[in-house]
Amino acid sequence: MVKFKKEKSAAVVEEKALSKQDNIQEEPVQVLQKLMSEETNLMEEKKNLASLREKLLSKIQEEIDAKTNNIQKLKSEIKDLKFSCEELTKSFKTDAKAK
Repeated sequence: MVKFKKEKSAAVVEEKALSKQDNIQEEPVQVLQKLMSEETNLMEEKKNLASLREKLLSKIQEEIDAKTNNIQKLKSEIKDLKFSCEELTKSFKTDAKAK
């Protein structure tokens, strides 16, 4: 009977060893799954950030173009106004001399 207990005890120890071995094998699989999930999430975040960056760069370029066009328009208007003022000044001086 003592032998039977030892055999049973050995079987329990062996079963526990197998159980631990299964846990050890499952653990790396779980770690790998978590890493793969994290990698997928990070790749998605990178993709979203790259897309956002492109949209922002596009908006910045649109703003640069709009400001450049506005500056050119203002320069042209200033040139026209200067010419108009010069013509009016000449006209005024001519009229003042005539009096």
